[in-house]
Amino acid sequence: MADSRQVTIGVPVYRGERFIEETLRSIQSQTHRDIDVVISLDGPDPASEQLCAPFLEDSRFRLVIQPERLGWVGNINWLMSQATTGFWYYHQQDDLVDPRYVEVLLDYAQRTPDAAVVYCDIVAFGLQTWSMGQPSVTGSPSARQLTLLYGHHSAVAFRGLTRVEALRHSGGIRANEVENFSADTAWMAAIARWGELRRVPVDLYRKRYHTENEHVKWSTWPAEKRIRAWTVHCADMLEQAMLVEATPQERRLLWLAAVGRLVSRTAGGYVPVDTLTPAERVSLLAGFLEYVRTARGMDIPVWLETSWEDIQGWTRGFYWLPSETPRRPAESETPPVNLPPPSFWKRRLKSLFRDDGPHQLHQSLKE
Repeated sequence: MADSRQVTIGVPVYRGERFIEETLRSIQSQTHRDIDVVISLDGPDPASEQLCAPFLEDSRFRLVIQPERLGWVGNINWLMSQATTGFWYYHQQDDLVDPRYVEVLLDYAQRTPDAAVVYCDIVAFGLQTWSMGQPSVTGSPSARQLTLLYGHHSAVAFRGLTRVEALRHSGGIRANEVENFSADTAWMAAIARWGELRRVPVDLYRKRYHTENEHVKWSTWPAEKRIRAWTVHCADMLEQAMLVEATPQERRLLWLAAVGRLVSRTAGGYVPVDTLTPAERVSLLAGFLEYVRTARGMDIPVWLETSWEDIQGWTRGFYWLPSETPRRPAESETPPVNLPPPSFWKRRLKSLFRDDGPHQLHQSLKE
């Protein structure tokens, strides 16, 4: 049985010679000493290997050189597979942590057994300077997915301390065809299928921003590629949400939340939501519907227990733009008897996302 206080720290490295020494010193200085540090060089890298070598004198550190490049998703997934302890966390090759990072998060995790991952606030330094705290994601499995779909994009919890049991349940990070855009956020949805994401409101993690950050590159892509990436990401989030045990009513709420995510505030920085014309928004929806049905082969009608024609009809009804003149759905768009009309879903989503959040899900469905 894994030691509940031992922590595996995975450090993926790719051309990391600029910062890897400082990063490893940050890990080595942890006040919690019971750690197993696995460094994985993503392909032969003599410069980084030489810089890592002195740390191997510490018996808690080991170095693996991958024979061929795995990519950031593949390398982190490989590192996840090496975790045999009670907890795991991923440490980016250029980031730093406070000496109390593991100690504080581990203490909180052991007091919150329902938490799949516990995480602290992040402070950025380098090319960007900001501080970010992401609210906890709690409640039932359906409520957790709704919370993520509605308001989470930054992958703060991805850098947290994760129970290895939850890590195995998640299946690792899922790659996608647009250079793995926001795969770390979709991983948060996967881990939330097991349990809660709990915030510890202290600044213990420092994220370094520089010109080679993967996330920085995403924001520089051409608009067409960013829109494509966001469509794929929303489908990734939808797929994770549909894997939870839920009633058809709950699945319909999750479906509409994924559709709403296409043009929500979470898309800011990647999709220019505020400047999209009505025609562009309709095109975005049409592209999403086509993608989830054909390219991804998601069996939405089975999940939602209704026909694809009906789903398209009431989804478009839910998606009417504020600038449009309200109208009654056409006869072909009329929801079946057992499916409430679009106005029901609009009211329910609005009530779910009040300040008290999606914890009202089950109560709403009873009304």
